[in-house]
Amino acid sequence: MKQFLILLLASISLTVFSQQKMQINLQDAIRLAQSQSLQAFLLKNNYLAEYWNYRSFKADYLPSLYLNSDLLSYSNANKLRYNSITQTDEFVRTETLGSQAALSLQQNVGAIGGTFFVQSSLNRQENFGDKGFVQYSSAPVSIGYRQELFGYNKFKWERQLKPREYEKAKKEYLHQLEEMNQLTTRYFFDFARARVSYDIASYNYTSTDTLLQVARKRFNLGTVQRDELLKLELNLNNASIAVEEATLNLRKSKDALVSFLRLPPGVEPELQLPEIRLFKVPEQKAMDLAMERNAEMIRQQIDLLQAESDVARTKAESRFQANLNVSYGINKADGYYDYENNKPVNGQIDNVFKPDFDDYQQLNVGVGIPILDWGKRRGQYKMAKSRQEATCLSVEQAIERFQQEVVTKAMEFNIQQSRVNSAGRADELAMDSYELTKVRFQKGNASVLELNDSQERKDNARVQFIQSLSNFWISYYEIRRITLYDFETNTSLEADLEVLLEEMIK
Repeated sequence: MKQFLILLLASISLTVFSQQKMQINLQDAIRLAQSQSLQAFLLKNNYLAEYWNYRSFKADYLPSLYLNSDLLSYSNANKLRYNSITQTDEFVRTETLGSQAALSLQQNVGAIGGTFFVQSSLNRQENFGDKGFVQYSSAPVSIGYRQELFGYNKFKWERQLKPREYEKAKKEYLHQLEEMNQLTTRYFFDFARARVSYDIASYNYTSTDTLLQVARKRFNLGTVQRDELLKLELNLNNASIAVEEATLNLRKSKDALVSFLRLPPGVEPELQLPEIRLFKVPEQKAMDLAMERNAEMIRQQIDLLQAESDVARTKAESRFQANLNVSYGINKADGYYDYENNKPVNGQIDNVFKPDFDDYQQLNVGVGIPILDWGKRRGQYKMAKSRQEATCLSVEQAIERFQQEVVTKAMEFNIQQSRVNSAGRADELAMDSYELTKVRFQKGNASVLELNDSQERKDNARVQFIQSLSNFWISYYEIRRITLYDFETNTSLEADLEVLLEEMIK
């Protein structure tokens, strides 16, 4: 009676939490995970961060317009000034108020690593005191170019690295979606195994209770030994404990799935187990697709380029440094102090934009030559070369391991179908064998030991069948993950990627 109450309470507890039934298959679970799970949200935002980073890189090679301004610059202090009358430097108390603005258009040139610019500027300076006056100065147009000579061209390497990094980010997004599909599959089949384990535990309890009643009658007739009767009573006690444990595990796995899919509270998923897909994955095709599409291959390319870039940078830094800054334009100033008439002449802003401009030229070539650094730069260059050689070897080994992994994954998937079929057949045979053994026991032709052994094989076969289904679908999404290709429909997972990404960016 006690065991019956335990089973009844377990059933009632499941019913209480089953307020709203929801039929769900594996594809439904995957669609829900991709649309509303927390992990899908994180994947989307991680990709968007890479997208905007790439957009920022592309913007660096488009013309950029800047406005720089010092709105207010006030000074009231003793400053050193040259006196042309006495031909000496003197500290003079000055009070000035200045402001300036400059509008510049810049264009980076990736091929040669320099920057062209066009600039227009205006300055105003007001001197206070007895001889105070206002000055204006303008440079309506100035054109220039600046570049580091014989140095490291960061633009050149960025133009090779950044597009690859963005391409890697796109492939990693698909890669991680397939990982999420695998995770969804695990949650789905964890719940399915828990449900099957609960059903097995409930069935075993009911079946053991029935057999115990039969054994008690046979014991009274003298056809069953007392030790066999005690074994059945022990089995019933163990079955009641198994029901309690299965009930708890079922609740945990259900909550995990509901939480991951972010289903509404009170929903009770009712799973529909999927069937296997009947197709094979050609090993050579899988390897070719993985080498072409997998983000790992792009990561190896980036590592090689980064190592080559480091060598180029340290080599450039080990030599003399030179930079060029040249500009040409027109400028004009208005406002001065008339010493002959001993009076200030204030400048007018419109005068500095009228014709009769002065030419403006500027050329600056700077050189930095390392004379004595105790081998520091040479050591940095040698270290970068060593790292490049190590990276090349590491990449080569990584590619070999990756190729072996792809072939192994393809082989594993191809045998999953036969494993599922074998497990399904074993499940049917074990169930039929148990039913026959149970009938034989009821007739007195089988012992409790044989009955227990048959029941254990039945339970294990059922769980193994569910596990084989889980392994098949995890392997299915694994082969999609490493190749970014659906071998069932012979379509690339990248086909709809741009549409999907555009929807995310909106």
